[in-house]
Amino acid sequence: MILSSPPRLVPDRFLPFKRRLDRHPWLRGVSLGGTGVVVAAQVYVPNLVFLLLGVLVLAIGLLVSPRDEVTGITILLGFTFMLPANLVIGPLGQTGVPSMVLALALLLLWFFVRCAPDLGTDRGFQPLRILAVLAVVSMLASYMAGQVRGLSAVEASGANAALLGQGAALGILLFTADSLRSTDAVRTILRRVTYGAAFLAAVASLQFFSIVDLAKLIRLPGFTVHSSTAEFVESRSGFNRVAGLATHPIEYGVVLSMALPIALHLALTARDHKWLKWLVVLMIAGGIPLSIGRSAVLASAVALSVYLVTLRLRVLAGLIPLALAGVVGMQVAVPGLLGSIKSLFTGAGNDPSIAGRTDDYAAVFILWRQHPVFGIGPGTYIPKLYRVLDNQYLYELITVGVVGAAVGIALFGFGYSLARRVQRQAVDPEVRSLGQALAGSIAAAAVAAFTFDALGFAIMFVVTHLMIGCAAALWRTAVRDDPRSVRSTSLAARSVRAPRHFVAAKSTQ
Repeated sequence: MILSSPPRLVPDRFLPFKRRLDRHPWLRGVSLGGTGVVVAAQVYVPNLVFLLLGVLVLAIGLLVSPRDEVTGITILLGFTFMLPANLVIGPLGQTGVPSMVLALALLLLWFFVRCAPDLGTDRGFQPLRILAVLAVVSMLASYMAGQVRGLSAVEASGANAALLGQGAALGILLFTADSLRSTDAVRTILRRVTYGAAFLAAVASLQFFSIVDLAKLIRLPGFTVHSSTAEFVESRSGFNRVAGLATHPIEYGVVLSMALPIALHLALTARDHKWLKWLVVLMIAGGIPLSIGRSAVLASAVALSVYLVTLRLRVLAGLIPLALAGVVGMQVAVPGLLGSIKSLFTGAGNDPSIAGRTDDYAAVFILWRQHPVFGIGPGTYIPKLYRVLDNQYLYELITVGVVGAAVGIALFGFGYSLARRVQRQAVDPEVRSLGQALAGSIAAAAVAAFTFDALGFAIMFVVTHLMIGCAAALWRTAVRDDPRSVRSTSLAARSVRAPRHFVAAKSTQ
């Protein structure tokens, strides 16, 4: 007689935490005591409750999580999504955004592991590294061109901040592209991006219904509010136009739009906890209209169009009732909101914001003609000295010239192309679907960059570069390093096989 094993009471993902508790019983007391301290702080020192809660969550998370690249990127996502975007480390000023500081740390870590081949980082052919070299060269050339032109103190500060921003971008791109060791690791990171977007949507919902504004309550020692005029809640068409913890409602809406196809893919392919995956989809989709902006609607349309075009008709037919139910539910919950969003498009001809965006072109080209190749210098286009630009491509054209703008466009192109290669060449159908969802997210970011200076916003900056880095990592693990994948002859000829120790180090997260 064969006895079946008893059901596992502790899920597999919590086993590391349970083993640590079994080896160190005092950790149970620390966890319970920390929870009690947080509860007591809510009564006696409410200003510190978020700090204590964050420390407790971070401590427990480090106990549960392995010490690997996924944990490092997760910490970056935590600082990105769970802190107000206008909180900075006081002495560092505008360069002290916590997520940017962590991204710079990832760049240093990437350099370290590149110098130590036995640590398992990828050393094979990666197109994103070529683009990174071009980005560094063009940025330095533009920086020198600005110095030759002569900079004021404000412009010089902006140029130095732009160099740090470039380092942060490289840290996210290269660490993500070269360190994630499997498709499961990429999927884990993207799933956590959707959780962060759902948290933003939850905070924005509290703002929209005037329940509580967490963006103004979260204050941590050592952090200051960079801009005293920043408001996370505005008014438009009689409704609260909210931003969650983002800098602006446009950024908030576009970030949610980028996360939507990823969340939808995870829900459609979920094998367990399907209710949680669909709840995340519901929160993200329901949070997008709360930004009350054209950019979010446009980005959502692009992201879903790219992703849904590859789904089977049967799946699409099953999504239509859900979409209709969502529209009806939004109309019932917030009467008039969808009509207000519709009027933003039907009345676009009389909208002063549209006229302001079109006026930017003439003003920019006058200045660009004086410095067409390398621009006036990265970070030197200060709005109070010139004018506000609501177009990332125009901003790059005028600051880093046609060379730097071409590299910026190529960044979106490389990310989209690698994600599409995964969709065409990967063996696993779920990985192909994930590649297409990534392509939709990157396409949404590229289109939204026409409507605002996207990479000047911290959350948008991190999520955009992380999506592109994940596309490169997914291509590497699912196409380049998988002998079963359908690869083109030219790509196979150029590819360098990953080191044996790296292949052996692959593991699911």
